[in-house]
Amino acid sequence: MPQLHIQFTDRDVAQTRLKLEADLLWEIVGSAQMLRRGECDLSFGPWRRQVRELAARDPDLRMALHTVMTAAPHAACCWPDDLSTAGSAALRQALHVYRRCVIEPHLPIIEDGLCTDAAARIHQYLHRGPEGLLSTLGAATRWHPPVLSVDHPHDRELGLHGRGLTLIPCYFAPRHPVALADPPALVFPIRTESRLLAGGRAGGDQLTALLGATRASILRSVIGGSTTTRLAKTVGVAPATVSHHTGVLREAGLIATEREENFARHLITPLGLRVLAAGR
Repeated sequence: MPQLHIQFTDRDVAQTRLKLEADLLWEIVGSAQMLRRGECDLSFGPWRRQVRELAARDPDLRMALHTVMTAAPHAACCWPDDLSTAGSAALRQALHVYRRCVIEPHLPIIEDGLCTDAAARIHQYLHRGPEGLLSTLGAATRWHPPVLSVDHPHDRELGLHGRGLTLIPCYFAPRHPVALADPPALVFPIRTESRLLAGGRAGGDQLTALLGATRASILRSVIGGSTTTRLAKTVGVAPATVSHHTGVLREAGLIATEREENFARHLITPLGLRVLAAGR
């Protein structure tokens, strides 16, 4: 298969960053590609059915779907800048309707999936640095220092020249990882299990029975990382109580704690994610 070879210097490795918040433009592009192709991962089935049902009742949404699916890039070598710089008033209106009807109702699940996926990557970063992060991008990528090879529609070379690389995880993943040259970025799909985990934080009676209500709540709340103070506010207990429970979870290998100056930051571990999934 053709390959994109991204060339790193030591400075590029040090400048590599993981984007933690949802990139709505890429979610629009990826979801439009899925709707246009008519085939996707089975985990997207309920979402696609919901979009079809909404469109059947809403002519404005039907028009927006047609416009966005036509305008959105349908080849992995095209960037979504075509949408962000579009001057057409019709396209801007279609994007507004598409985002409001197709993306925003799903946004809590998108963000939950991204946080779940980021947890394991952050764990790798904390223990192995940026090179650990570059090794977690999925089967379509291979990190052989100083080159990141990516399955791509065309053979291509991309030099970073000290600018580093922004890694953009995408819930509605494009068919292939997509690279942008300026500024350098790589859009890649989150794991299927991260999508399947998303949106279930309110449930989990089995998890509560196993860990107790407070510890189960803390484990769910550290998916994207959290400090002791924030956990105390989220869970509604005293910081000293949080410290006791995070100590128990840490001893069990379900969370990791990184200490920085006067605060501690807690992160779920891969084992914690598996326990969370089993509890669902």
